[in-house]
Amino acid sequence: MADVTNFRFEAVNADGRRIKGALSATSEAAAFEELRGRGLSPLSLRRSAGPATVRVAAAPKATTERESADFLTSLADLLRAGADIRTALGILGARSDRSAVKPMSQALDADISAGEPLDRAFARCFHGRQTFVASMVAAGESAGDLPGGLHRAAEVFYSRIKLRDQLVSVLAYPAFVLASAIASVFVILLFIVPSIAPLAQDTGATPPASLAVLIAASDFLRANLTLLGVSSLAGGIALTVMGRLGLLSGVTEALFIDGPARRTVCGLVFGGFAISLGTMLAAGAPVTDALRLANRSVMTKAAQRRLAPLVQLVRQGQPVSATLETVRGFPPSIIRLAAVGEATNTLGQMLSRGGKLEEESAMRRIETLGRIAGPALIVFLGLLLGLLMGGLLSGVSQMGQSALG
Repeated sequence: MADVTNFRFEAVNADGRRIKGALSATSEAAAFEELRGRGLSPLSLRRSAGPATVRVAAAPKATTERESADFLTSLADLLRAGADIRTALGILGARSDRSAVKPMSQALDADISAGEPLDRAFARCFHGRQTFVASMVAAGESAGDLPGGLHRAAEVFYSRIKLRDQLVSVLAYPAFVLASAIASVFVILLFIVPSIAPLAQDTGATPPASLAVLIAASDFLRANLTLLGVSSLAGGIALTVMGRLGLLSGVTEALFIDGPARRTVCGLVFGGFAISLGTMLAAGAPVTDALRLANRSVMTKAAQRRLAPLVQLVRQGQPVSATLETVRGFPPSIIRLAAVGEATNTLGQMLSRGGKLEEESAMRRIETLGRIAGPALIVFLGLLLGLLMGGLLSGVSQMGQSALG
């Protein structure tokens, strides 16, 4: 007769509630099948005899935001279709053709099988700016709607992706025109002007002021081209290192959050924070945990420092809307909607709505600027090239007349 082993389990019942218990079976597979026969979806299963040892899988490498969003959406869909968490992870790991998703599915499956709580298992796979996923998983699990928590976490990722794609789409054309203008100036000064400069020396006449300025600029650029290139590269590397070390945070705050474009920048930064916070609160996450994790997802360190005191203020009993008023630059429209949400017990939904409205408003301003900047830069490029070529042609013409005279 086969030996019977005692197991302790955690599972989700047909109503979506998480339950704990114990059972006896001849093997882990038999215990798993017995739970399925009871209509339960197992989350963890481990032997109850002897000291509890939890084997934790190695943390997989980080995934991109799009990979994370697609993974969470697919996992939520499988859970809604009736699959248990381990079966769903096995399906995703087997079917995925993305190198980062398979090890993540395997790591989650290993941690959950070893008895690791769901939120802790997800926290090991989603770290850095993705740490909010674990909180939303825990909130969805406690509310009896784990698929809903996974879907809401995916929505945060999709919102970020959409915002980034919109920014690239709007700013790509003006950036291309500006780069073209700079390249045109370099071509004129490095190749065209040097081919004309010998004419001024051969005629022996003093070149006109416009041509003399262009020749001097060309000579300076050609003589110091290597030095300027090395200096620019070194400056770029220095700025990158200083940015990673956080030494430019004060400058960034002055130029962006408190600069001329502060309304647009604050709309994007704090709007994204409000969406993350509202989504987690709607999923049932505790306010202090949601504030802490939403702050980690903010794009700039300067904004994170401004938002950091909110957790302590909420712990002291202040309403969320009142604490948001203490953040310099926080959009008033989000604060008003947060106050309405507190009064109607819909704080999460109102914060998400306010954040989306602010993001959309900021994007409309950026799109307007992009539509204006493109033609404006084209006009500027035309004027600049016209002035440069006009100076060259007029200088050559005057020198020719002087030589003939």
